[in-house]
Amino acid sequence: MGAICELCGKDVPETRSTWVEGTQLKLCKDCQKFGDKAKSGTSESPTKVVIESRLQQRERRMKTRDIYQEEEAFELAEDYSKRIRDGRTARGWTQEQLGAKINERVSTLSKIESGTMKPTDDLVSKLEKSLNIVLIEKVPLIKPEGKNSGGSSFTLGDLIKKK
Repeated sequence: MGAICELCGKDVPETRSTWVEGTQLKLCKDCQKFGDKAKSGTSESPTKVVIESRLQQRERRMKTRDIYQEEEAFELAEDYSKRIRDGRTARGWTQEQLGAKINERVSTLSKIESGTMKPTDDLVSKLEKSLNIVLIEKVPLIKPEGKNSGGSSFTLGDLIKKK
């Protein structure tokens, strides 16, 4: 009697230690193609660095942010339609030519240039590269007013009538 492959469950004469998605398994010859061979004498995963980087990214995402800290956001420029139209005409291109260059429909470009449709993030990057224009701008976020702002604040107690 041989060994059992931990991936497919076959009873095979021989298995080898193989790393699959960060886990060391004993696999048959057919299933070994799904992972990396384990070096003899080591039990350290080749993806340990990847796992550590993902944990660091997760930790950064989970940190609380100070909403009162001044930050900047990126938004589509208000005059995006004019910028696109001016960039296209400066190059002497028609909407059909621009559409062919960035692989986009003429009807979509027409709606964007008229301002009735906002472009997707992917389309914005295509337009910025092909027309050499800037459509995404930094916009400072407005800080919320604190208690010491000098204005009168409205509280829950203001809503309750006292008898």
